[in-house]
Amino acid sequence: MVSRVTLAFVLSALLTLTASAPAQEVMKHSGSIVAIADNARTFVLAEVGPWQLRNGATVITYRTITLLPGTQFAFVARVDDGAAGFPGGFVEIPLEPDAVYLHDYVTVECRHEGTRLLALKITVMEGDEPQTE
Repeated sequence: MVSRVTLAFVLSALLTLTASAPAQEVMKHSGSIVAIADNARTFVLAEVGPWQLRNGATVITYRTITLLPGTQFAFVARVDDGAAGFPGGFVEIPLEPDAVYLHDYVTVECRHEGTRLLALKITVMEGDEPQTE
């Protein structure tokens, strides 16, 4: 039979190790959605930044991002009437997941877990219609 002192020591050591483990890094990535999986659970973001050139061309980083059941969605736009506190301010409006489209410009707040990027929040930016190549 394990003594209470030993059990308390083991539990205390486990809690200390768990508390000191590094939390997954949360970062924001911005760019255009260039591909959406058939199951709509992942998408590819074309991110420019930090600004880099290679052989005279802008370097684009392609990031595959996975949606979570709790991923939040929002739309952000400028308003002229001062509803955001001053004319030209931004307002954020909740958005349904099916209102995010290919070629939308978004900022994605991601939790990094190893090589996986897990979307916590996707914010669609107001913009012009996408240009076709």
